[in-house]
Amino acid sequence: MYPSHEAQTRPQSPSTVDASPGHQDNAIPITIQTVCDALRISRATYDVLMESYFTNMTSFTLFRPGSIEAKFAMMQFHSDAEALIAAMFSFSTRHCQDREDCPSPTYFAKIAYSKLDESVDSYGDNPPPFWLLQAGVLVTFYQLTMSVRSRSWKKLGDCIRYSYDLHLHMVDANHDPVKDKNPVNIQRWSLMEERRRAWWAVWEMDVFASTIRRLPTAIDPEMNLTMLPVPDSCWFNDVYQESCFLAQDCSLRWKQLAQSGNQSAKAWFIVMNSLMRNTQRIVYPVGSALQSMNENHMETNQDELNIMANTLYCTVTSFPTSLVYQGETLDFRPKASAQSSPDGINPRQEHADKYSLHLMTQLCRFMIYHHKICARTPWLAHQKGSNDGGQGEGNNDPRDAQQANSEWSNYINASDEIVTVVRNSSRDHYKFVNPFLVNTLWFGAAAQCACKVFGPASFNKRLTISNLDLLKLTIDRYISFWGGMENLKGKLARIETALQSLMAGHGRPNEHPQDRRQQQQPLSHIQGSNGASINDLATVAMQRLPGVTGDAAVSSSPLLVNIPGIGPPQPPPNPWSTFGPTDVCGDFIHPGNFTTGLTPGGPNFYGHGDPMDFSPFGLEELLMASMMMDT
Repeated sequence: MYPSHEAQTRPQSPSTVDASPGHQDNAIPITIQTVCDALRISRATYDVLMESYFTNMTSFTLFRPGSIEAKFAMMQFHSDAEALIAAMFSFSTRHCQDREDCPSPTYFAKIAYSKLDESVDSYGDNPPPFWLLQAGVLVTFYQLTMSVRSRSWKKLGDCIRYSYDLHLHMVDANHDPVKDKNPVNIQRWSLMEERRRAWWAVWEMDVFASTIRRLPTAIDPEMNLTMLPVPDSCWFNDVYQESCFLAQDCSLRWKQLAQSGNQSAKAWFIVMNSLMRNTQRIVYPVGSALQSMNENHMETNQDELNIMANTLYCTVTSFPTSLVYQGETLDFRPKASAQSSPDGINPRQEHADKYSLHLMTQLCRFMIYHHKICARTPWLAHQKGSNDGGQGEGNNDPRDAQQANSEWSNYINASDEIVTVVRNSSRDHYKFVNPFLVNTLWFGAAAQCACKVFGPASFNKRLTISNLDLLKLTIDRYISFWGGMENLKGKLARIETALQSLMAGHGRPNEHPQDRRQQQQPLSHIQGSNGASINDLATVAMQRLPGVTGDAAVSSSPLLVNIPGIGPPQPPPNPWSTFGPTDVCGDFIHPGNFTTGLTPGGPNFYGHGDPMDFSPFGLEELLMASMMMDT
């Protein structure tokens, strides 16, 4: 119904354009109708999609309602307007697919890609105008929703550089809280707030993509002189609100935000997101799960994680009351249109904010306790003592079981909190929240997998399985609506199968006791400090997989295992996975290739494929490495 968008005549260079804003020589003025004609949609469709954008976009508030068409008068090229509107509609049309006159998200996304590139090229060495950055944010958001692979990763890099070009990293470099308070130029402040919104949207995508790929962020935290955004109600209604910067010291962030009086949900979410990122850097100080569990810096990690846990508690305790989720139902229903609400705020945004903040809080908690669980594995030590008839070291001490239950309670409670907010949200809530959050649901599901397979006996395994089913179903719905992200299913299927396989290898028949003692080396031995190569770890992993007999030949590439005549081991069929058979140990073995840089000279630096195939926090490596040490 909607043919491919034909390339229009290339815009004139800036040097040939009339100096008056928005006017081109021998060109039709940019209007809603010219944009509709270029996008091949009717004016009625335009109005529906624009309304849909402001009603359903809760991830980023980049624009004030009713402000879009005013930008047309300042644009030099028609491609600028087409790029911006197509980028907005690539989002909003998802919510209008029941209408025959609404094209697909892909249709608008392709136009946005091409027109954005065309417009940026038209400005040559001059920085692109701000509205093109806004279009770039939405284009990048669309791509990151599909996956965090090479194309979206590069587009994000463009966004970050455009932001630096426009000096968005130093919007408030000259801020003086005394001089700037009285009097305040509201019009200028409002324009600056719009730039702050774009900057923090880019920052948020940078943190998300870098976390998924386990790589450094591109934005330098030491050169971030842009204050956190204020509440939408203040911005929309021209009510000045003081804010603050994002402090480099994580323990100061909640203090400064609370002292500023800024109760913006987005500002508090950014603080929580930054704590999550800091937690990941503690768990992965050098990017490797194996190295992060090294005994030499175990205590340092635990001290830092305890500091982070304290900071997290203080931050959550300081949330404005209106942002705290307290178990209520989140229906995500707009009680009025965004334009007709008294303060201009879409009520759907309030529920999305609570949902997002609650999930980010649990993600931080989950990572803190996940590392403790996997590093110390108290439940496995206790289980081993029971299986060995109480002969293991410390196995007769009842405090082991108590410690195991305590650690697991903290760990699994974060996942249970995720289950609670999902269960109390409307059945279609996944349409109205940031799709990036599906990864947090995945972490919760992975925790339930771990609890189901080898959690303490005191935990209700039927409830665990039920929680896992709920999270899987919700992940399915995210994927169905937003597209992309299918790799999450395969990752969860692999970790579940691998954990079950490793547990099945506990106390295998025909295993010589001496062999078992050799496999129970501390991790420092496996890492090579006492002579054992890291390939020993891969061999142990392969010996514990079902159906593997005889010697498993390890390839010349470290941690890449080949089974002669068989190929990669095949797990049992998983009805939830749409990917069919997978390498059940892939998430443990292959990340070594890129997290430790062992095979940089190979044809593919990542060894077994794309970093999207692995979880950002190395859940698989941590869990399975600890199991192979303690079972």
